[in-house]
Amino acid sequence: MSPEADSSRTPARNERAKEILGTYGRLAWFRHPVERHPIYGYIQVPFIAWRYETPHEELRGTFESAARTAPKNVEWTFTSRKNWMIAPSRLVENSGPDGTMFNEAALAITTNDQEFCAAASEDLEAILQELTESQKHTGP
Repeated sequence: MSPEADSSRTPARNERAKEILGTYGRLAWFRHPVERHPIYGYIQVPFIAWRYETPHEELRGTFESAARTAPKNVEWTFTSRKNWMIAPSRLVENSGPDGTMFNEAALAITTNDQEFCAAASEDLEAILQELTESQKHTGP
């Protein structure tokens, strides 16, 4: 049976992340890399980036807290400009002061440091769990 035909399978992390963020407000835009490169199979450096249709400034603290307290392996950062993002601090720092080198930094980390990617992937799961638990306590 193909994974698509098995309705009992666990949703991919990008689907779960989008769903979790959607419980906080209506998403206008969302980005999360697939967990593994579709051709080469290596773990990609994880992050989540999004924008709500209506800004929810009161939620900043929730996302900052999840990025700061849930990870156990690497340091994470919550940033908010036009889009909001939770990403490993290393990825943010390597992206340059204005973030224009983000894709290049993500590719460099992914292809050169699979241990970091695996550790960060584990952390993102903890962050998503923290956001799920926070939503249960605060409600929509």
